[in-house]
Amino acid sequence: MSEFMGLITGHYEAKEEGFQPGGGSLHSMMTPHGPDADCFEKNSTAVLKPERVAEGTMAFMFESSFSMAVTKWGLETCQRLDKNYYQCWEPLKKHFNPNWKPGSK
Repeated sequence: MSEFMGLITGHYEAKEEGFQPGGGSLHSMMTPHGPDADCFEKNSTAVLKPERVAEGTMAFMFESSFSMAVTKWGLETCQRLDKNYYQCWEPLKKHFNPNWKPGSK
């Protein structure tokens, strides 16, 4: 699945530091993506309860089984490509417990 996401207004909790209104991200098929390490840690340890999406946040996402590509302008000319994007996942910690059962912590 390829995914293109854009932020119109507000903030995106999964990459608060680097995803600004007017920004977009493209993850082609078989490319890992998801929340940054801080967002993952916060939500992996939070008490599960309903939460309201931040007021004023507007975003969109397109997903496709087709491959998407960035134009030469997007890769080179505009000079806004985040070449260190992958680093937001380097500090991820494992939380998987293969012995976990419903009702246990």
